[in-house]
Amino acid sequence: MLGTAEHDDLVACLGASAMGDTPWTATLERLAVAFGGHTAVLNIRDEADRTIAVENHGFSAEFAAAFYASDILGKDPRMPLFYSVPKGQIYFDHALYDVAEMSRNATCREADEILGTRFQLGAMTTLPDGSTGTVAVMRTAAQGHASQESIAAFRRLAPHIEQAVALGQVIEQKAATQFILLEALARKADGIILLDRTGAVTFANDAARTMLAAGDGLAHGPQGFVADRGPETLRLGRLVRGAIGPALPFADRRGGQMPVNRRSGRNPYVLTILPAPRAEVFLTRHSIACVIHIQDLAATPLPSREAMAAVFGLSEREADLVIALIRGPGLAQAAGQAGMALNTARNHLQSIFRKSGTASQAEMIQMFGRLL
Repeated sequence: MLGTAEHDDLVACLGASAMGDTPWTATLERLAVAFGGHTAVLNIRDEADRTIAVENHGFSAEFAAAFYASDILGKDPRMPLFYSVPKGQIYFDHALYDVAEMSRNATCREADEILGTRFQLGAMTTLPDGSTGTVAVMRTAAQGHASQESIAAFRRLAPHIEQAVALGQVIEQKAATQFILLEALARKADGIILLDRTGAVTFANDAARTMLAAGDGLAHGPQGFVADRGPETLRLGRLVRGAIGPALPFADRRGGQMPVNRRSGRNPYVLTILPAPRAEVFLTRHSIACVIHIQDLAATPLPSREAMAAVFGLSEREADLVIALIRGPGLAQAAGQAGMALNTARNHLQSIFRKSGTASQAEMIQMFGRLL
């Protein structure tokens, strides 16, 4: 079972790799060790499922690049099953296919022998440029399948993997991608705030500005960030100063995580404070010293209508129904909220299932809830 401290340490490692401060190979090694794997791989594929980048722990960079471009991998019958996993979800072998049957396939056996592995536990992520990222911990035949406890722990870590891989790709694209990143941050349901070396806010996306303006537990003024509770204000100030650390060597700068309680009684905000990368210029022409991520545990993330239309071809009325279903507990209530008859809603729901490749209302809501 992955403990809280180990989970938080892995989240910090992922963030450091996204920022370019820790090699991905080191973070992948930590993932392999934490989940009892032989190796771990980060594989980036274009829209035609061709590998365009590989980072790994356990093999040389040259070997990994050659293998992921090889005919053996291209002919492996398991690959289409892996690639069919919806973005934002995790996968493991015995949930996708009959492992014993695949083990009798000559191509599968050859690939397994080359890699020295048999089983995978992975997460599919979607990236800003339309490519797909897969982060997988690979296990030998002797190590066996991942346990149910490991699968549950990996599922909790998957959103952090997705965010780190996406953010890492954007940062690596430097100046040409700065506009894309700012747009992505501005659209996020979570709050993103950037501070300069003095602690002044240089960027806040729409979500962050809305949270601060609400004054429900957290605000920002001339003296910096203020929580409703004095001890929380003091702790937040310490974390921000530790992340900015103008008098500290970069390696000694630290951030952290903390909850901020809300006077409304709603679920708290969770703040993650991270020191910015070493680079003198990050995202804007200003020197950025600290990144603050605000997660609203009371919020219900809703997919954008534009994304539902572009990705799955949903009509406007189908998109209305999806949003109503995410907000409400049942089809009848959702139909009323969307202004349509129940039978019409049922017809729209079947169309949504076909277009999205989902088989149930719960699966559809879970998938669209991650499409922001």
